[in-house]
Amino acid sequence: MKKLLQNLKRPNSGRSYIPFVDGIRFVAILPVVILHANERFLRYVYGEENLTGLNEQLNYLISRGAIGVMIFFALSGFVLALPFAKSGYTFSYKKYFTRRLERLEPPYIFWMSLFAIIFIIKSGMGVGEMAGHYFSSIFYVHNIVYAEFPVINPVAWSLEVEIQYYIIAPFLAILYFNQKDLSFRRIFLAALIILFIVFQHVFGFQYQPFRASILGQLQHFLVGLLAADLFVHSKNWVNKKAYLYDILGVATIIMMMFTWTDDLEKALLFSTALMGFFISTLKGKIVPQILSYKWIPVIGGMCYTIYLTHLPLLELIYSLIDRIGYSTTYFSGLTISLIITLPIILLSSIIFYTVIERPFMKKDGFQQILEKIKSRISKRLVKTEQ
Repeated sequence: MKKLLQNLKRPNSGRSYIPFVDGIRFVAILPVVILHANERFLRYVYGEENLTGLNEQLNYLISRGAIGVMIFFALSGFVLALPFAKSGYTFSYKKYFTRRLERLEPPYIFWMSLFAIIFIIKSGMGVGEMAGHYFSSIFYVHNIVYAEFPVINPVAWSLEVEIQYYIIAPFLAILYFNQKDLSFRRIFLAALIILFIVFQHVFGFQYQPFRASILGQLQHFLVGLLAADLFVHSKNWVNKKAYLYDILGVATIIMMMFTWTDDLEKALLFSTALMGFFISTLKGKIVPQILSYKWIPVIGGMCYTIYLTHLPLLELIYSLIDRIGYSTTYFSGLTISLIITLPIILLSSIIFYTVIERPFMKKDGFQQILEKIKSRISKRLVKTEQ
């Protein structure tokens, strides 16, 4: 088991590893998977129209799993800001973006291509029509072109938002950390988050299609930027751990669940709670330990693969359950189905992650793989010539 854990850990990419960051990824991906499993269970098996009473309340609580995506956004803001927060960092926009493309694009193109083929076979959509959706998704502009979630893999909408932030993140971070007065820049950023949320609601950017763009999500990334500042430049404060912050972590997750709406007041509370959650991961006594415990950061480290593949897998599993037949209550049926589906998703993700994603996570991984491919091709050419 220890060897398996070691083999699945995030490979050395030349940067210091922070386990609780992958632990946060675990916290973000789990409710998203359960949310989508519940949606498929209702669609294919139970029927949302059959929900009543407590079952409706349970369904509502599970639907709050969407907050995991906002946690991902904030975490991206946190991670992307860290190098800029440290003194002596030399920035190259070319290296910055090339590294992200080499790390993220190969798995993304592989899965989107595979799912596009499956979608054509399953739906009967013409190749020409699919080509528009496919290339719009590959270049992260599907929401801009079609004003709707990607048809190939709907969850890819958030990756389009991530790319939009990747483009502007270095400039925001440089401007922010160039201001040396800690108190001023933090107060300014907090005020900017509030003003942006107000601006967002004045112009209706909290609704589709703007919701699925940086205009609908920027505040969450900025929360991560602020958290990165605290993590790097307030070490003495961060190192003073307290159980109170563990309670804060639980309270803020509950608060996020009930403030994730389109209302202005709740949107302001949501960002406040999101910041509180990140503070709990920095200053809690128990929360950081849980987030760094064995399998939690390992599974969190596989979140990109899990995120890309879980929805098509859930579609397949629950459509099969529908064919087999079903007769039980909502709660027991959903529970049994999760006991079946979650291990399948985890095991398949371990395989997919190991084979497809992990090689590109290594430092110069993309170049190493290219060299291996070139070497194999040249060897085959030599054999054919002989």
